[in-house]
Order: sequence, then C-alpha cells, then structure tokens
Amino acid sequence: MIPIIGFVGEKKSGKTAVLTEVIKVLAKKGRKLGVLKHTGHGFTLDHSGTDSDKLFRAGAKKVALLGHGQVGFYGAFHPEPEPEQVRDWYLSDLDLVLVEGFKDALIPKVLVAFSGKAPAWADKIGGLIAVVSPKKTDLKFKHFKPGQARQIAALLDRYVKTHRPKREVSLYLDGKKLQLKPFIKDFLLNSVTGMVGSLRDAKGARQIRLTIDLPEGISVPIPGKINSRRLR
Repeated sequence: MIPIIGFVGEKKSGKTAVLTEVIKVLAKKGRKLGVLKHTGHGFTLDHSGTDSDKLFRAGAKKVALLGHGQVGFYGAFHPEPEPEQVRDWYLSDLDLVLVEGFKDALIPKVLVAFSGKAPAWADKIGGLIAVVSPKKTDLKFKHFKPGQARQIAALLDRYVKTHRPKREVSLYLDGKKLQLKPFIKDFLLNSVTGMVGSLRDAKGARQIRLTIDLPEGISVPIPGKINSRRLR
C-alpha cells in the first residue's frame, strides 16, 4: 500500500507551514505526492447556486467537476472514512500520502509544535516518529527545527523506501475493506497476477485493480444455479 504519514499538532501550530515546505522538497525530487487534510467544521468545494451545487442538493450522492485538466470531487459519506480508505479509493497512484490532522488515526505521525511545547495528548496518540519544534521537547523522538524541511523530507523519503511493501492485496465489498487472512491474500495475489501477467499490455505494471459489478438482484455469494449469461 502507498505509505501514509500524518502531520499533527494543535490549531495554528505550524502544520501547514511545515507540510508546504516538505512537499516542495519532495516534489523537486520527483516524488508523486497526495495530501489529505482533516477539517472539523465541514467545507464546500462549490459555490451555492451553481448547477453542480443544485444537483448535489437535489439528492446526488457524489458530484465530480472536470475542466481544464483539473478534477474536483465531493460527496457525503456516513460514516466518515478513514485516511487509508480515502487513499485506496482516490490516491492509490502516488508514492506517498501526507495527512494534516487525524491525530487518532493508526498511521505514523510527525508532531508540529512551533510553540516549543508538546500538547498534553502527544504521548497518548501513538505512532509518532518525529517532532518539529524550535527546541527539543520531553518527547523521546527524532527532533527537527521548523526550518529543516530538507531533513524532514529526507526522513519521509527513507520511510517510503523502507515501508512500502513489496506485495499487498486489498479487497473491498461495496466500499468496505475486508480483513484478509494471509493464505487468502497469497491465493488472490498468485491467481490474479498469474492471469494478468500473461496479457500483452501487462509488462511493467505495478498495480492491478480489478472491479466486479454484479447486476441488479444478484449479490455475493452468487447462487450456483445462475447461468453465467445473466452476469454479462
């Protein structure tokens, strides 16, 4: 899976400032980056009264905007998805996904504290790998100063190289990720890659995405008496 690293801290702690400079460094090195930002007060990507806004308010679950080489997408999700789900759905073609916020998510995190004081929750959240602050805190993690964007980027770059698994399989059913036992992962991996690998256009591919859509009225498990023609 694509590695995810979060940048956490109190409001106005400098997260966006650090993240911006780190992204500049990694982008210059050729890394393909994605960013996921958490907001606690909601947001809108469109203007009230536009055609797309009217369609969304009329009942559309998801709306996508496309034009001039840019794509915008928004929708309502209940319950709110985890960062890993958003990565798997929309950011799976990247080298690294950087997250701002989500301090309770089960991902590695960099704590940003321009005030020089770590928040009270810092030693309880788990997953910390580094701290960015003007001076060292009481936390026993690797320390960087706010201006050391290159050094922070180097840490993340090493993380990408060492933590991206050589082989990984994910299975989603109607958008929900299933926990797979190792032998099932191996079976799916070997079966699918074996078949796909024989295709002419498969050479050099690093990701295989297989989607199976069943017709109305048919769901998993597929009844044995159903003729395969009904599934076409």
